[in-house]
This record gives sequence, structure tokens and C-alpha cells, in this order.
Amino acid sequence: MATALPPQDNAASITSAEESDYGSDLDEATVDALFSAPEPDVEKPIILDDHGDSRQPVARLARTRGKLSQAITAPSDAKGAASVEIEYDESNRRTFSPPPVDKLAEQTPIAPVDENDTRSPLLRFRTPPKKPLSVTDLVSPAWCELQYFYSLSRYGRVRRTPAMKQGSSVHKVLEEQVHTEVPVEVVTKEDRFGLRLWNVVQGLRTLRREGMTRELEVWGVLGGEGGEVVNGIIDQITTVCPDEEAEAKMLEEAEGSATTQKEVGGGKKTKPLPPDQRTLGQYFGGSTLESQQSGTLESRHGSAWLGTLHQESETLPVRKLYVVDVKTRRSNSLPAHGSQTRPTYYQLMLYHRLFSRLAANEVPAERVFERYGLDHQATFSDSFLAQMGTLGLGFEDENGAAEEWDGNKGVETQKVDVREGHDDLEILLAHNTLGKLWGFMIQEFARTIPPAPPASVSAPPIGTSTPTPSTISTLLTAEFRSASSGNLIGKRHFPFSAPALDAYVADELSWWRGERATKGVDMEEAFKCGYCEFAEGCEWRAGKVEEGVQKAKLRREEGLTRRKSRV
Repeated sequence: MATALPPQDNAASITSAEESDYGSDLDEATVDALFSAPEPDVEKPIILDDHGDSRQPVARLARTRGKLSQAITAPSDAKGAASVEIEYDESNRRTFSPPPVDKLAEQTPIAPVDENDTRSPLLRFRTPPKKPLSVTDLVSPAWCELQYFYSLSRYGRVRRTPAMKQGSSVHKVLEEQVHTEVPVEVVTKEDRFGLRLWNVVQGLRTLRREGMTRELEVWGVLGGEGGEVVNGIIDQITTVCPDEEAEAKMLEEAEGSATTQKEVGGGKKTKPLPPDQRTLGQYFGGSTLESQQSGTLESRHGSAWLGTLHQESETLPVRKLYVVDVKTRRSNSLPAHGSQTRPTYYQLMLYHRLFSRLAANEVPAERVFERYGLDHQATFSDSFLAQMGTLGLGFEDENGAAEEWDGNKGVETQKVDVREGHDDLEILLAHNTLGKLWGFMIQEFARTIPPAPPASVSAPPIGTSTPTPSTISTLLTAEFRSASSGNLIGKRHFPFSAPALDAYVADELSWWRGERATKGVDMEEAFKCGYCEFAEGCEWRAGKVEEGVQKAKLRREEGLTRRKSRV
């Protein structure tokens, strides 16, 4: 079993030359070799682009229960788990084969960005009409910030390597175990984004009915007041614990920490749950009874849609949800903790935070719509609604109401029940704008993650069959698979840490905003330079080589001085 230990956190600024001591007497050739030769058994983590707007417009429908049940029980089976003997995607994780025009576009070189541009990375690469920030944008620099900057500066994006294409193919096979993709023609940009919201709704329903969903898109705003809109796609969310022993150990350590704090704090009776491990009852605990009854709530970021949280969850089993990320590797071994797993660790924590906040209705929809340049009151096109109405979205056994997010007025509830007797088109017409559809999506989150029982009701011990309160577990799992066959190699588990994530996000956003200079790797991670196409012209690398040489010379001179003084 993999140990649930976080990788080393180097999110803070690299130690300055005056404070850093690299130790040995190194000559120029030795230092240069350190920054040139890759280490054996080391692979750069493959981080696939998770900008949701990079996908082709497709509706993702749940597969039949029998096939999906097999997919849930089969992912740990190494035999035939996935095959990559399929055509590689031309855009990451597209859900159907792209037309020839897309293939030609992929072969066309992107015009290089002016490398002398002094604007911040955010203004250069992630300002409208360009895509918003993604989880990929925030975690890729954890390997080497300078390498990511060079990629964006030279190509405008990270070039897709054969390893990334293999990773996309493995992801596609896994996704097709859960969802069927149907191409949909979109007329307006509101249609396109509406399709993405509908796919989230379908993903949540698959999770609620079957216990697992894949490729669930999420949005959020990170960086406090005036923060940045961030988009991501979670590989897998499941109700099956990836490793009960690892979770038990994590909870035991958290309980031990709580006991210690209780003793230090003079016998305090309560200890808050670990960061981001909150139930929806706790999320909305500060709301008044009147606001809950009226179906509205003022969120932390302004007016937001809440919906009726407590009416429909009583019949649903209360379950814990687990966030899982799938990684592919060329070698048939797990990566070591440290620099090789650091990007994955932060990626999982970002997915956890975005999913938790979206489920808690803490994402300001108006900010998301504004960033994408969308009109939340514009009606979807007739052709889009007609297509969606023929797909069999499975509303016949769902109950609910068409409730609309409104950036100024809160919630408008229409008397249109989503229950048996209404066909799909009628339900779609009740949610025919982004504002209404966002509200409906939040309602689906509330139904999928119901509020916990009262605090006085204690959860049963681990290992019992009695359902426990539904929370988003702080146990994060990276599942590593063979890039060539898709077979499972093994898993790594990490505990969620809000302080570590907050520090990392703050540091990375300061770089994206141009508030600090771009950083390269430290001497201890010089092996990464052996995998970098930009190593030859890297100023950071050249500076570190010179720094190492000068320190070696200084130590030799100090050693000679000490020997002479003793004589």
C-alpha cells in the first residue's frame, strides 16, 4: 500500500544565492553536467491540458447500468484495463475523432509569441479572447516554471508530445467505460457553454446513480477578492474508497493532531474538520431558516443560487466522495515522492477545492460568465434545444424545479417540475438560458452531495456497513497506468492540506500576474534540465552553473587561506 505522504513542498521562492550552500567543490564541467544529464527512472509528469473549451461540442450520456457497474469494479484489474490501439486525439480528451480539418490545423505551426514582451504571463497568455487559467496552468510550473514560460512564449501553448497523446488515449478509453459521446452542433457561444453545463449535470447524475463519474468539469475563482477564474476537468470522482487503510491512517493522524490541540488549548471540546472537509450542512450553516425556506442565500461572493437543499436528499444514500487523478507512465514503476509527484499533488488539491466550492455554491456565476464573455440571459438556439431534446437525457425519474441563477435578484423559481410526465424537451425549455441552467446544475450538486445529519449524530466507525455522512474526502489519489497498455501500475495517496495549497496558489498567481520573476529549478533538481528542450539557451541554468562554479572557487580560496593561517 502506498503511504499517504505529501511530496516535498517547494512552492516558496528558491533560496537566494547568499543563503544557499550547495556543499561540494564543483568545477564548471561538473556543474554543467548536473544540469544536463537526466537521471534514470525519472519521468516528467504528464499533465494533460484541461481547458474545457478545448473540447469538441459533444453530449456525454451515461452508459447502461450493467456496463457501468463493470467499469467501476474493473479499473484495478490490470488485464485489458485500457488499450491505446486507437487513433490518437488531435486535441486533448476530445470525445470523438476530429475531422480532417482539425488534423491539418494541428500540423500548422503556431506563430511564436514575442519573447521580448514585458507584459505579465496572465496578460500575454490568459486574457480574453484567450482561454482563462486552468488547473494545468497552475500545476505545470511545479515541475519547472521557466520551462512552462518558455513553452508559452515560443509556441503559445505546450506542444503535444507522443507521451501526451498516449495519455489522452488512455483517458479516452477510461471515459468511454462510463459515458457515451454524441456530437452536438452549436450555433452560439452560449450553446457551447450550455452544453458543458449539461454535461456536468449528466456527470453528477451518473455519480449519484452509479457511484462513479469521469471527466467532470469544474470552475472556480482563486486568489481571494478580484481573483482569477480557473477551469479544470477532474479525471474521476467515486464513492468507492481507493484505499481504506490509507484513509484510516490519515483520519487517525488527524484525530491525533486534534487531541494534541485540545490538550494545548485547555480542554476545548470541539475541533474543526480538516480544511475543505465540510458537509453541505456546514457550508450553509450560517444561513437563516427564512433564507433556506425561500430558496435563496447570499454567498460569500455576492448573490448566488441555492435552491431547496433538503427536500430531495432524504431518499438518497449518504456517501463519501473521493477525487482521483489518472496519470500515465512509460516505465512500469511508481514515481518517487518529491519533485516527480509534486505537480500531481497540487493538481489533486486544486480539483478538490474547485469541486468542493462549486458543490457549496461558493462560485460566483457572474464572474465565470463574464470571463467567457457570455450573456446568461440569452436563450439557447432552437437547433441546439431540438438536438438535446432527442438525446434521451434521462429526466423521467428525476424530481426538482427549474430554478434560475440571477446575478442581481438571487433566485427565480418557476413552477415547472422535473418529474415523470414531462419529456426531455420540456425540461430543456425550462432551463433555456445559462442563468437557469447554472442554477439547475447547483441543484444537482445539492442532490448529489446531500447535507449531513445533525452534528449530534456521530458517524459509525470505519469498516461498518452503516452509511456515513456524505463529504468530499480529503484522501486524494493518483492512479498510475501504463502509457502503452493502460494497465494499472499502482497508486499514490495524499492528504489534502489547505495551508500548502493556499501558499502554492498565492505564489503561482503572483507569477502569472507579473508580481515576481520567473523561477527555474534549484541545484537539487538539476536533473530536470536533462529533459528540457530549452536547456541550451536557458539563462537560469547558465546562471546556476556560474553560481556553482563561483561558490566552488570561493570555498577553495577559503580553504587555502585557512591552511596558510595554520602554518
